[in-house]
Amino acid sequence: MNRRLSLRVQLLLLQVVIVLAAVAGVGVAASLIQARQIRASYEQQMVGVAESVARLPSVRDAFGHPEPSKEIQPIAELIRKASRVTYVVVTDDRGVRYSHPNPDRIGEMVSTDPSVPLSGETYVGTQTGTLGTSWRVKVPVFDDDGEVIGSVSVGILESQLRADLLDQLPRLVPWVLGAALLGLLGAYWVSRLVWRRIHRLEPEEIAALLETRDAMLHSIGEGFVAVDDRGRLAL
Repeated sequence: MNRRLSLRVQLLLLQVVIVLAAVAGVGVAASLIQARQIRASYEQQMVGVAESVARLPSVRDAFGHPEPSKEIQPIAELIRKASRVTYVVVTDDRGVRYSHPNPDRIGEMVSTDPSVPLSGETYVGTQTGTLGTSWRVKVPVFDDDGEVIGSVSVGILESQLRADLLDQLPRLVPWVLGAALLGLLGAYWVSRLVWRRIHRLEPEEIAALLETRDAMLHSIGEGFVAVDDRGRLAL
C-alpha cells in the first residue's frame, strides 16, 4: 500500500510540477509582452512629441534669436508637462542645450552622443544622461532649406517604465492564478484516471493474457500428444 501510495503521489507531483512550470512560463512571457507593449507605446508618444517640437515654427524661429533658450525653454517645459515625459531637450547643431528640466543645465553640452540626430537621422534607444537611464528618442531640427540646425531629445526614465509594468502586472495575476488552478485540477483528475487504469484495468488485462497463454499452451500440448498417439509425428 505504501509503495502504491508513493507511486500515486509521485505521479501527481510530476504533473503538478509540469503544470506550474508551464504556468510560470506563460506568466513570464505575458510580462515580457506587456513590457514590450509599454515600451512601444512610449516610443510612439516620444516620437510624436519630438517631431512636433522639431517642427514648431516658434522653436525653429528661436534658433535665429540672440538667446534661443528664452524662447525654447518655456515651450519645451510646457510640452514636457503636458505629455508626461521625463524631459524635452532642444539643442543647437553642436549639442549645446537650449532647454532642460533643470534650467542650470541650459547652455551645457549634452551628456550623450548627439551625432545621430545632428546627421539628420532619428535615434531610438536607452542611454544614461544627467537625469538617469532613460528610453529616448532624438530627432533633427531642420531649417527652411533642409539643413540640420539642432536636435530634439525626448525621454522617459527606465524606472518609470518598470513602475508602469508593475502597475499592469496585478491585472495578469488573476489570469495566471486561474490557469494554475485549472491546471492543478486537471493534473489531479488525470492522476486519478491513470491510477485507476494502472491498478484496475491493467491487472485484469494481464490476467486475461495469462489465461489465454495457458489455454494456447494446453491446446498445443494436446495437439502434439494426439499426433504422437496416431504415430504421425514423434516429438
